[in-house]
Amino acid sequence: MFWRLDGMNSRAAAGLAALLCLFFAPRAQAGALDAREFTLDNGLRAIVVRESKAPVVVTQVWYRTGGADEIPGKSGVAHMLEHMMFQGTPTVPPGEFSKIISRHGGDDNAATSYDYTEYHVKIAADQLELALKLEADRMRHLLLREDDFKTENLVVREERRSRTDSDPDQRMMEQFRIQRLAGHPYGRPVIGWMRDIEAMTATDMRQWYQRYYAPNNAILVVVGDVEFDQAEALIRKDFGALKPDPNPPRRDWAKQRAALKPVRVTLRDPQAKAPMWMAAATAPTLSDAAQRDDVFALDVLVTLLGDGGSSRLYRSLVLEKGMAISVGASFSGLNLGPGEITLYGLPREGTSIDALADAILDQAKGLATAPIAAREIQAAKNRLLADHVYGQDSIHQTAWMIGRMTISGIPWRLGLEQYPERIRAVTEADLRRVAKRYFNPESMAMGTFLPAAQKPQAQVRSAAEEFPG
Repeated sequence: MFWRLDGMNSRAAAGLAALLCLFFAPRAQAGALDAREFTLDNGLRAIVVRESKAPVVVTQVWYRTGGADEIPGKSGVAHMLEHMMFQGTPTVPPGEFSKIISRHGGDDNAATSYDYTEYHVKIAADQLELALKLEADRMRHLLLREDDFKTENLVVREERRSRTDSDPDQRMMEQFRIQRLAGHPYGRPVIGWMRDIEAMTATDMRQWYQRYYAPNNAILVVVGDVEFDQAEALIRKDFGALKPDPNPPRRDWAKQRAALKPVRVTLRDPQAKAPMWMAAATAPTLSDAAQRDDVFALDVLVTLLGDGGSSRLYRSLVLEKGMAISVGASFSGLNLGPGEITLYGLPREGTSIDALADAILDQAKGLATAPIAAREIQAAKNRLLADHVYGQDSIHQTAWMIGRMTISGIPWRLGLEQYPERIRAVTEADLRRVAKRYFNPESMAMGTFLPAAQKPQAQVRSAAEEFPG
């Protein structure tokens, strides 16, 4: 599903999903959120949603900056600054932000992606003022001390080692990404190359912070048990005095749509435990209004093809033919830059990886020509709609969806309130049309990942890694 919050991958069985969708259909159709939107004089955009099911509130601050805004030699700066945002202001000592939130019964965290850097707090509704005050303070008053930077830089180096450098699958996935997205900022790893992390300085942090962390380059989302007048008054009090950036940054890289290169890549790693095959295709996103019909159709199509145990790929290649240990498909349709469809498969012993790749592509291509049963289409829709209903039970996910869409210039009500209607409107003809348009093997990038008795590829900067700023 193109809007699923990171980490939320569980699904109900198809029958249960259908039942839940029928049960919750009136809410999914009617559920206009009770919201107030306003923009402060300094340019901060605020979106406040009242959801009173529990005395809890979520605040999220989204900055229009991420890994895609970096330049060659400075990869990972956005992510590094995310870490530094917890290292103190003149009024909050290093490391105290999270401790203060915890002492008041809340929790907090942050995330960096290509399109954004986001900070969130979940806390009792009567502590909204505390959360807002702390966020406003670090938006413009971060200290960025040299010693704090050196300590946190070591933390990020270890994060890079543990999550990527010591994981053979992640190493190969990273290499495949830079080859298929060569020339586009989405090809760089968000965490950064190790050499760039090691070369970072506190001055880099200060320059990034001064360039991107300003109220007119941010969006504030508040969802929970709030009163609009009180919440707006607190936001204006805490954020209103912050100075805007007189020359807010532009994001011209977002116009680079045709990013993916139809490469054929074979990568080997002696530590890999099993072979894997992957294909990727450029896809539209909701940030392009002219292609939104294709986005909703792709959401249904990819779900039908490869999302979960009742999908075509799983039923055919895992259960019926026994060719694969695991297969699947996914779709990202909220990016500011190009979206992407991915297909993958891990062959079962006795099945060649080429045979599995051909079988996966045959299933994908067949959607453009062979009839698709109405009940199969409805089952995919039911799964998506059930996920949508479940998602709105979480105020954190509701806030995340609002912020994620808004940061990409997408009307957030499109993804929250109009989503069920747009999914129900998808037809078999729509599915065939997008299958023909986007499941073309000649325009896909394909990667084969294999175990091999040789040293892993050295991390040497190549032309594919030199991306324009």
